[in-house]
Amino acid sequence: MSRFRTLLPWLLTALIVLVVAGSVLLLSDERQEAAIGTAGASETLGGDFTLQSSGGPVSLEDFRGQVVLLYFGFVNCPEVCPASMAVYRRALGQLTAAEQQQVQPLLVTIDPERDSLAEIDAFVDYFNSNIIGLSGELTEVRTVAAQYGAFFEKADAEDSELGYVFDHVSRYYVIDQNGVLVDAMRHSTTANELRARIRSLL
Repeated sequence: MSRFRTLLPWLLTALIVLVVAGSVLLLSDERQEAAIGTAGASETLGGDFTLQSSGGPVSLEDFRGQVVLLYFGFVNCPEVCPASMAVYRRALGQLTAAEQQQVQPLLVTIDPERDSLAEIDAFVDYFNSNIIGLSGELTEVRTVAAQYGAFFEKADAEDSELGYVFDHVSRYYVIDQNGVLVDAMRHSTTANELRARIRSLL
């Protein structure tokens, strides 16, 4: 009992942190739900854009004829982005080689002030070498994010060496071969579900 009493303050603190973190993510999710309505095809969101990769400018229209997976995240994301990239990796790994050639996964950094293109490349390559990392001026990234209803904002992290992180929604934006946004799949999407959605368009 004495050991439990010793641990109780720590456990309560940990629980509060988890609840607050979950509330922040939920708040962001609600904001995005308001922007995109129900997840699925949208007549108002999506569209072409051009950002920078380590190999030069990249536009969405460069991938006409392919299914594009678009994700907004950042290199120093502690949990959400690595988990989402792991889903990318598993979903893509479940496709045949021929199917993989018909899919182009992208990651747009929401932290262009801190994420260099080299760092973004190293981050995405860890999960799948086919993922292209994209960046640009912050105003450009915000414009593209707004096109897709992707909410994000900087949040202070005073207790972290990072200084700040981001409150952002984790979504898999699925774009068909004609460049049309057809789905915005939630963070809870499994690799099997993402793979099935990809295959439904091939």
